[in-house]
Amino acid sequence: MNAIPYAGVCVATIGGWLALYRLPFGDPARRRRVGLWLADRTGLRPDAAFALFGTVLYLLLGVVALVVLMAFAGLSVQRLVGRPSADALLALLLAVCGTSSLNILCVSLLYRVNPRVDVPGEITRVQWISSILALPRHLHWVVPAVAALVEELVFRGAVLLGIGATGGGFLFAAAFSTVLFAVGQVVLVSTWVQAYVLGMSSLALGTTGSLLTAATESVLPALALHMSFAGFYTNLSATSRARALSAPRRLSL
Repeated sequence: MNAIPYAGVCVATIGGWLALYRLPFGDPARRRRVGLWLADRTGLRPDAAFALFGTVLYLLLGVVALVVLMAFAGLSVQRLVGRPSADALLALLLAVCGTSSLNILCVSLLYRVNPRVDVPGEITRVQWISSILALPRHLHWVVPAVAALVEELVFRGAVLLGIGATGGGFLFAAAFSTVLFAVGQVVLVSTWVQAYVLGMSSLALGTTGSLLTAATESVLPALALHMSFAGFYTNLSATSRARALSAPRRLSL
């Protein structure tokens, strides 16, 4: 299989992953029913029970997608993970600074266009993020990090390296995997602000992650970048939103 048919397999496989995760539970009433059913059997709150179920479903479907793509590309686990080069730590630090700077720039431009936009509030209302925040506090870092791990193995691992293994050049592999990653994030949101913020941050993360993978000859540094990025910004949005909601009450005392 060469690179173009493999790219089609990537689109179909990842599209199936996201569709199976999103479509069956797009109806809020169905989510409530499933949450109540799970709460009766786990003793958790309905929102926490459904959040845990949704997280496990997303991760399992992602692992299935990863295995399928590795099989089509003929990637071994050793080839997928690679062995980081000696300068991997320095490259990772530069990637963290670059990704954070690009993300801050994109959000700043949004505030310049619409100063009244509530970015933290919009982000915490994204379905998968609100599900994470419904879980116990100690999981607010763990779950985004684990989800980022699976996503990175799929997009910077199976897609980026898989296209290279099937004869595609780096530029095509990097652009394709980055755009596919960004589209995959955007289809899981419901407002234009959410689409802009997650779309632009995904493009920044995908670009720097692809360059980092190529520079270090391993997906592990990009995996560390994505895991720290996901955990930090998920919790930052929740903290910023909580402070914004509590500010009027403090002023009124």
